[in-house]
Amino acid sequence: MLVLISTGILSAQTMSPNPRSRARAYEESCISTLRTINVAQASYQGGDENKGFASTLRELGPAGVSFLDAVMASGKKDGYHFRLTPEREGANNPIKHYTITARPIRRLIEDQRSFFTDETHVIRFTTENRDATAADPPIEPESRK
Repeated sequence: MLVLISTGILSAQTMSPNPRSRARAYEESCISTLRTINVAQASYQGGDENKGFASTLRELGPAGVSFLDAVMASGKKDGYHFRLTPEREGANNPIKHYTITARPIRRLIEDQRSFFTDETHVIRFTTENRDATAADPPIEPESRK
């Protein structure tokens, strides 16, 4: 069984009294958490479209398949609230699509980002005070930074 673990420890930047530094550190942690959730969903499905994706974060956590730690499975981590929304085509069909939104629990700066991802694993963001959507721009890939 594959177990993904998060320490929940952020860099020293999060301890900074500078709200911009803390917000950016929270954003980086959020992006990492979204990537972990996407990997957990892919592991859960296991390439079997007849099985489908998990319908909740808790199902991916210790009370379920233990792909996520308890903090991630709770839906709140490092200043962000995560919401997994399954999209089922028919009541008894497997979940073939899902979305995850992540919003700051409390915005520290005006342009603090909210994020969106789905089964494509593309992470998108907005600096507006709203949920990010599939229509928002993707974050810059790591290799292009």
